[in-house]
Amino acid sequence: MQRIFWLAWRDLTLELRGRTGLLSAVFFLAVMLLILAMAFGPAPQDLRKAAPGAFWVALAFAGSLLAGRAFGLEVEDGTLDDLLLTPGGREWIYFGKLLFQLALLVLVGLALLGLTAGLFYLPLQQAGWLLAALLLGALGYAAISTFYAGMLARLRGREVLLPLLLFPLVVPVVLAAVRFTQGLAEGLPVAELLDWLRLLLVFDAIYVTVCAMLFPLILEG
Repeated sequence: MQRIFWLAWRDLTLELRGRTGLLSAVFFLAVMLLILAMAFGPAPQDLRKAAPGAFWVALAFAGSLLAGRAFGLEVEDGTLDDLLLTPGGREWIYFGKLLFQLALLVLVGLALLGLTAGLFYLPLQQAGWLLAALLLGALGYAAISTFYAGMLARLRGREVLLPLLLFPLVVPVVLAAVRFTQGLAEGLPVAELLDWLRLLLVFDAIYVTVCAMLFPLILEG
């Protein structure tokens, strides 16, 4: 657990210290949300209806932009082999990188949630449930993106290959998160929407378990 925490903390500190990757992603996604808001027109009811889809599409793009950051610095600095030489299993590397990716996605997601609420009239009365959906959706996305980022870390053109491999597997996570958020935006009772949240939890458990089991094998390969 100490290894997992300190690996995630080191990566997050380096990312926030550099700031260029994170700020450029937030700026790009803010412009994308602004363009979508202008495209859907000034009517508040139309914007509110489009808010859940716009938010989760923007967060999915954020995940693809930031996915390579998990192992990018390790490859550039030549420290990936140092991690592999650490005694013990390799699963801790996956969980450390997963925690780092999850923290990045949650930070970006909170910024996007504020922008979506302002541009698309997304109601925030159920902020607690929105945060729960954000955490579960980001966890499912980070589980897959961390796995593929490690698999493609040493390949050229990984920035192109990563979204192609990533998006098909995260479609169920994004769809469940969109339906839950849409129900909240429409004012439906939370009890009627909990099935979507449970579905998110099931996908998260499957993705994290399977990826953690396969991750040492792809590092060996």
